[in-house]
Amino acid sequence: MTLPKLLIVADTYYPKVDGTLRFMEEFIKRAKDDFAISLLVPNYSHKKIDGVQNTTYISPSKIWKVSGYQNMKLCRKNFQAIKSAVKGVDIVFVQGPAMISYLSMYYSSKYQKKTVFYTHTIAWELFAKFFPPLFNKIFFNLIKRLSIFFYNRCDELLVPYHELKNELLKEGVKTRMSVAKLGIDIDLFSPTKEITASRKKVKIPDKSVIGYVGRISKEKNTQTLYEAFKKLSDQEDKHLLMVGDGPKDQIDKFKKLNNCTVTGFVNNVHDYLKAMDVFVMPSLTETTSLATLEAMSCGLPVIVTKVGFMKTYISKNHNGIFFPKNSPTMLSVKIERVLKDAEFRHKLSINARKTIAYSFSWERSINKIKRLLIYHYFNQ
Repeated sequence: MTLPKLLIVADTYYPKVDGTLRFMEEFIKRAKDDFAISLLVPNYSHKKIDGVQNTTYISPSKIWKVSGYQNMKLCRKNFQAIKSAVKGVDIVFVQGPAMISYLSMYYSSKYQKKTVFYTHTIAWELFAKFFPPLFNKIFFNLIKRLSIFFYNRCDELLVPYHELKNELLKEGVKTRMSVAKLGIDIDLFSPTKEITASRKKVKIPDKSVIGYVGRISKEKNTQTLYEAFKKLSDQEDKHLLMVGDGPKDQIDKFKKLNNCTVTGFVNNVHDYLKAMDVFVMPSLTETTSLATLEAMSCGLPVIVTKVGFMKTYISKNHNGIFFPKNSPTMLSVKIERVLKDAEFRHKLSINARKTIAYSFSWERSINKIKRLLIYHYFNQ
């Protein structure tokens, strides 16, 4: 039997291991026997993913960057490569949201390929953070209109939670939408039995560790965490662990702190989570926040902003804590409370782990996505 030819498109790739790439890894691992999979990704590295039959690399621009990500170089060779990759498959599965994704959707529509888009981020909220305040509103609306235009050219839009589906309907998205939650490998992301040994494994001091996983960048609002950490008492007894990478100017601030470790992108995120006492997600815009789910799966108390799906799966003072956006003072107060109140910390930890174990499964999520993709293959 001939397998459906599936092209997975993304604007990120190794060594930039973010939530989108981790989803792709999990999807390919579970779908490689159901599809003939090829990739269309930026040429950051040539690392292979087991189960991928062919990879098309798109040359990045040397001068055009957004939050440390190099956008694609606008040249004939890249346009031709995208066109050829799209023409040779049955289904185009786009992760987005930047130039490679948008051009793939354009060519997919032109050549009447089935197109499914998974919304890992809200594009207009994400990119608007990088423009000067004077032009912010203009670009916010421009990117929103462009994104919705392309969404409506797809055959299906996958969203990670129900509320986002309702929001996109209000914004004018008319294409078919299905909810497919992200999942967690709860065996890999599990609570540590010995935190001192876990810290030793990743070479982190045996102190109270406040941690973060993700892009160290404006849209993730890591500046608020930086300022909150400096407000904490007993600094010599605390350590800030930043697992991720980002623009040099953002990273350098953290590296100058005496009691802070910045890891860069890593493949063993679970090992670093197990070295933490508390996890903070200060982001201004999120959909699901895979990093927060992984932290909860490791039994960490999480302190987050009330954005995206986090405001649904986190219940205040039950399996996590909220803090106001852009409020370093309130964040520092919340961190101090969690670190000082062992009983409260234990309660959050137990309930966080239960939430993930009961409600988030890669198998359930990816099986649903596979069924939807196969549906479109047989309804061409």
